[in-house]
Amino acid sequence: MRADSDGRVAARAPAVCCASAAVLYSLWVLGPWINPGLDALNGYVSELAARDQPGSWLFRVGDGLAGLLAAAAAAAGIRGSGGGLVGWSGLLVFGVATGLDGALTPMTCASFVDSGCAVRELVGALPATHALHEMTSSVAALGVLVAMGGLAGAGIGLPARWGWAWCSATGLATAVTLGALWAGAGAGVVQRVQLSLIATWLIALAVTGARRTRSAGGFDA
Repeated sequence: MRADSDGRVAARAPAVCCASAAVLYSLWVLGPWINPGLDALNGYVSELAARDQPGSWLFRVGDGLAGLLAAAAAAAGIRGSGGGLVGWSGLLVFGVATGLDGALTPMTCASFVDSGCAVRELVGALPATHALHEMTSSVAALGVLVAMGGLAGAGIGLPARWGWAWCSATGLATAVTLGALWAGAGAGVVQRVQLSLIATWLIALAVTGARRTRSAGGFDA
């Protein structure tokens, strides 16, 4: 009896990890209260976690834990699933890159609220971790798109048509965010849409995983 109970807990753990990761990944919604000085229309969400910003530790810890939990769910999916290796691997990449964003490569300062930071960024006078942040963020964005597409293609998680629609919407939001960053206007709003799509997808993955765990006795999100 104890073994069966432990097995059910273990099977549900990935779904709990996905749901918890989604919540922690969405701590940016607290930004207007913790850091009202940040430009939510144009400012990059990662600026909330910049080392010189008020309350930045909360967003760094949130990203770090969200990445760890997403990676744990992906590892369980790779180990216990009969398919979807590409999708689970994409989620693993997303988790690791997101964790690095929070723990090791946060932005040094916020260029949209600090002109001095913007100048130092332009001339390359900021620490290497500031530049690495762009790389880890890009890898995370690519990883989650691979995860969405890979799991949809393998019939894991949401119904395929919804999985592909979510992937397409997230990809479009990512592309528009990059365009807005290049244009210097509106990136904050579009990126928040992108992050919301990722968080709700993680919750959907958790819900479908929990349902299949109850019906099949294992985790196959």
